[in-house]
Amino acid sequence: MTAVLLDPPVWPGLKPHWPYVRAVDQAPTDRGIPAGIVRADIALRPYYETDRRDTIYVLLVWDVSRTGAWGGLRLSWDDETGWSYAKLGPHAQDVLLEAPVTPLRRTFAAPDDVAGIADGLVRHWRTPEGEHAAEWERAPEVRKAIVAFHQDRGKRMS
Repeated sequence: MTAVLLDPPVWPGLKPHWPYVRAVDQAPTDRGIPAGIVRADIALRPYYETDRRDTIYVLLVWDVSRTGAWGGLRLSWDDETGWSYAKLGPHAQDVLLEAPVTPLRRTFAAPDDVAGIADGLVRHWRTPEGEHAAEWERAPEVRKAIVAFHQDRGKRMS
């Protein structure tokens, strides 16, 4: 069974990272480990915080019922720092370990590489290792959309 992530039910341009979200959601699904929760959004800074830019992010979450381990897993991505993971306890709010996914050397890591990391964590709680330097082929397009989003948002905040 293939899960389909719906198009974002928001105004066009508000989720410039949507193509990446779709790709990184589909890759684990193709491996038979679909995330239970997929959240993609932008944490907009309040108008009075002009020294901080908005955070564009993605969260993929597998609860304990979807893993072969003692707890759940959360993979997090943002447009500045790239990927990190958290091993979760039986309750999703219990974070046992949180760390960057250092093997993913690119902010826009190839979705299949993200799925490979997720596979090791979901099925075996295996700490990410090795090195995956491939960048997603559509990264330049999405990066450009994100830059345009930040520039437009910056103009509206001024």
